[in-house]
Order: sequence, then structure tokens, then C-alpha cells
Amino acid sequence: MDLFFTENTSWQLAWAIAVTLVSAYAHGVLGLGFVSVAMPLLIFFVSFRTAMIITVPVAFFLTARLTFWGHQTRETLVRFWFMPAMAVLGSLVGAWVYQTVSSLVLLWIVFGALTLFLSVDLLKGRAPRIPENWYLPIGALCGFLAGITETSVNMGAPFLLLFFLLTVLSTHVIVQVCNLCFFVGKLVHITTLSIGGAGSPGVSLEEWIPGFIIAPLCLLLCNQGVKLREKVSVETYRRWLKIILFVIALMLLGRIVSMTGDNRADLPIEGKNTVVVTID
Repeated sequence: MDLFFTENTSWQLAWAIAVTLVSAYAHGVLGLGFVSVAMPLLIFFVSFRTAMIITVPVAFFLTARLTFWGHQTRETLVRFWFMPAMAVLGSLVGAWVYQTVSSLVLLWIVFGALTLFLSVDLLKGRAPRIPENWYLPIGALCGFLAGITETSVNMGAPFLLLFFLLTVLSTHVIVQVCNLCFFVGKLVHITTLSIGGAGSPGVSLEEWIPGFIIAPLCLLLCNQGVKLREKVSVETYRRWLKIILFVIALMLLGRIVSMTGDNRADLPIEGKNTVVVTID
């Protein structure tokens, strides 16, 4: 029987679906951040493999909606083509990282990405603005790094936000370019997860079904969030989101510290995706 269904209890699957739905709504309100919210919450109670299987199909459709149902998609792609292109290359590297390193290393990557995500707003007004002729090399580097974290821990937003922090681009352009990078990254992500490797068995068609089933509901919730974003200031939501993610980051750090001296941190690579990370 498929590993996805045998390694998870009913309450774990219920938790994964509930977190995914809430995160989809938050994604619509904020324009991005679906996996930045979902992944840190999911990996407390389910394996990395389960978290990927549930969220990747949903993320694929959410990013497609926010990329191709917007305005001036073609103009944005022509101007920033190098970022999704480098995100594809980075995603291939990230898939190798996911298959190669231990679950403890992946937790550190999640913590680092989450910390960077939370630091972006603190850097506003203090970080220098880069000239437009430097957009290509710096944007390409950030796109590449985002691709790595996109497929290794399913969190590509932090490095993209770091780049746009250094620019004076409009919010619309930022959201659309980020989602372009997420979209191509998810194409690579679905392909590499389906193929699998030494560190994790390939995801079968049956295992993808739950994520694809809840994707339409997530799209509906995302659309509701978009409508709210168009009518109401999102600063209150952003403030609450940062508080929640800060608490999650502290909890995650505590879990990493506890696992450092735990025998589970020394498990072979083959075991990293079948060990459930729980809160003691």
C-alpha cells in the first residue's frame, strides 16, 4: 500500500488538510506565503514527504491562478525572465538536496528560510536600493537560491522577497514574478517527487489524489482572500501572521535542539521521510 496512507493516522491527515486550507486563504490575502505558513506547521506532526504531497498540488494551482489570471503577465515575464529560469535550475539542485540530506538538516533549512521571511520587514527602510542594471545578476542569484529551497523544503518565498526588498518595484510586479518562480518550481517539484530517489520513494498517482482533491477548495479560499486584499488593508493580517510565524520559529528551533542529541537525528537518509516529527 502507498506510504502516504500507511504512515499517517486519520488525525494527522485531518491536521494536514486543515492547515493547507487556512494557508490557502492567507495566500490570497497576502498574495504569497502559502507554503511559508503551511510547511512549518505541517512538519511538527507529519513527515516532510507527507507535507510535500499535500501542499505541492495545491501550490501549483494557487501560483497558476495568481500568475496567469493577473494583468500584464507577458510584460512581467519579458522583463524578469531570468528569475523563473534560474528558479528551474535551483529547483533541480534542491531536489537533490531533499533526496540527500537528513531530516535534521531539512529542519535547519526550514528554520533559516522562516527566519529570513520574518526578517524582510525589519530590513525595510534600512536596506540599500540596488540600481536597475543590477537587477539581472542579483535577481538571478535570488531566483536560483529560491529554487533550491522551493524543492528541498517547499519554501521559495524568502529569497525572492529579499531581492524585491532591494528594489522599488510595485506590489503587483512583486506578486506576479514571485508566483512565476513558484509555478515553474512546482513543475520541477512534482516531476522530481514523482520520480523519487534513494532518499525517498517516488510519489504514486494515488498519493497525489488528496492534494488534487482539495485544490479546488483551496482556490476558492484563495479567491476569497484576494477579494479581501482588494478591499481592506492587510497590515493587520500581516502583523498577526508575523507573530504566529515567530512563535512557530521558536518552537521549531526547540525541536531542532532536542533532535540534535536524539538518535533519530542519525537515522539513514532512507528513514528521514518516514519519521514523524512530533512535539513532546
